[in-house]
Amino acid sequence: MLSLTFTLATCLASLAFAQYILQDDYSGSRFLNGFSFFTEADPTEGYVDYVDGTGSGLFSQSGGTVRLSVDSENVASGRGRKSVRLTSKASYNHALIVIDVGHMPANICGVWPAFWSTGPSWPSNGEIDILEGVNLQSTNKITLHSDPGCSINGKDCQGSTGCSVDSGVYGDGINSAGGATYALEWTSEGMSVWGWTGSSAPSDALGNAPDPSGWGTPTASFPSGSGCDVDTFFKDQQIVFDTTFCGVWAGEVWTTDPQCSSLAPTCQEYVQNNPEVFTDAYWSINALKVYTNGDGSTSSGSTSGSTGDTANTGNTANTANTGTTSEEDPVDEAPSQGQADGVASVEPAQPPSTIVNAPAAPIPTGQTGNGRTWGTGRGDRSGGGRGAGGRGGRAVRKE
Repeated sequence: MLSLTFTLATCLASLAFAQYILQDDYSGSRFLNGFSFFTEADPTEGYVDYVDGTGSGLFSQSGGTVRLSVDSENVASGRGRKSVRLTSKASYNHALIVIDVGHMPANICGVWPAFWSTGPSWPSNGEIDILEGVNLQSTNKITLHSDPGCSINGKDCQGSTGCSVDSGVYGDGINSAGGATYALEWTSEGMSVWGWTGSSAPSDALGNAPDPSGWGTPTASFPSGSGCDVDTFFKDQQIVFDTTFCGVWAGEVWTTDPQCSSLAPTCQEYVQNNPEVFTDAYWSINALKVYTNGDGSTSSGSTSGSTGDTANTGNTANTANTGTTSEEDPVDEAPSQGQADGVASVEPAQPPSTIVNAPAAPIPTGQTGNGRTWGTGRGDRSGGGRGAGGRGGRAVRKE
């Protein structure tokens, strides 16, 4: 009897240990507590001038919603059209990252927005693109980039090409649905991304104890295995938001897109001289939360409202908050649970009728389903050193 009691207690403790708990809440007024503006030259060679959003009016926060904008009033000059790029002060090893996006930059020629993460030495510590695209692209491109030696789903994840899944809503598809919720789960077993439009996200997705095991088939899945041990290739990831223009992706495919190329001879000319078309090139973020589950996950750097007792020492336990808890500025949870929009690379766990598939996006000339193949050289997308927690530069990366 004593043995049975001990076994039961051990199992329950194990289950409790594995439950996701809120580590960092970047929602609303907490956002700038945990993010820093990047104001150096764009590593992706974009026609963009990254500025401090608080002084330029391109960052705002109201009613619990964060807005990241671009200049849509002036003809651009110098480094390019003014925009913002922000990087989290904290870095993560294993996490559940969930974002509620009310609006993202629309499908506009010349625009290249992304919600992603990167390690301190690209590509040695990897890059995870959660929500990204260019120009008139209609489907999300979810991509991993790594050092040589990582292959997942039969695709080489090395360097600038990466291994990608084209699936899930993006741009206008998100905005017309009234927003979307995206979630990345990163464990030793691999990485999974879910995307849901409108209010179809699971009710616990942004709750106190989310459980991805009940979320159905992921929009994209990158399992760890003999081809790639994700713990070896992906480390110390910082979260990044940016909206750049042209550069080594949107600019490189300009001439292969008949709609965009009909507007101006080059991407830069169009972006420079047509400010009014970028009115809808903004992010509206309703909530952003990072959860950990005690599986060896760590975070380091300044956090923005963790619910545990953490002090930013690199451990997930016994550390002190630097912001308020999620009990302030609460986020409404979606009322219904649904299958992720746009399923790829794994068999469906629910009947096909429950799956809302995003329309397939045309792949521009020069691009393959295994990532992007253009570009001949540029700085590391993750950027050069930016003070504490900064990253070293890199000579070459294609996008």
